[in-house]
Amino acid sequence: MLVLTIGLASLPLFTNVSDVSNAKMSIPVSFRVETGALRFAAPAPSIAKADIRDAHGSGTLRFPPPSGMVLTTTALLAALYMAMGLWVLVQLRAVFRTLRDGRPFVAANAMRIRWIGYAVILGEVVQSLVRFGANAYARTHFAADALRFDAWPSIDVFAIIHGLIILVIAEVFRAGARLDEDQSLTI
Repeated sequence: MLVLTIGLASLPLFTNVSDVSNAKMSIPVSFRVETGALRFAAPAPSIAKADIRDAHGSGTLRFPPPSGMVLTTTALLAALYMAMGLWVLVQLRAVFRTLRDGRPFVAANAMRIRWIGYAVILGEVVQSLVRFGANAYARTHFAADALRFDAWPSIDVFAIIHGLIILVIAEVFRAGARLDEDQSLTI
């Protein structure tokens, strides 16, 4: 399945994207509404000077891909992200297999869980960099009345904390594996 995804992701390199008139790509964007840029009307004359302040938002910007390389890079990043998710699922399956067999505290589980923790942290950092790249692209290539695209990295602190918690669980499994090994050597 992953090979098929990568094959489809690299397809735009070999085709002319401009031939496909309905092709669109989407990138996540964050933006703010510029204060005073929007004009409002109100039925009561006493509130004729209303404005919006400190409005922030996020959404998806859809546009035709500028080149096959941009579309391919985006698709390959998505395939890499899916591959990492699949790898984490394989590691979890191996951990659950040892749980089912009644021997959860083995050294391999500690290592698997540690790598899962690293993958969660790395996945969040990569996702933040991709969002930053998409916002920087939108900021430099698009303009909209009353909107200003933001371009700053935003890391989900809770995802990093979850990754750190998984690393702590890996250490518990490592200690449990060491105790289990010591107990098996005791007569």
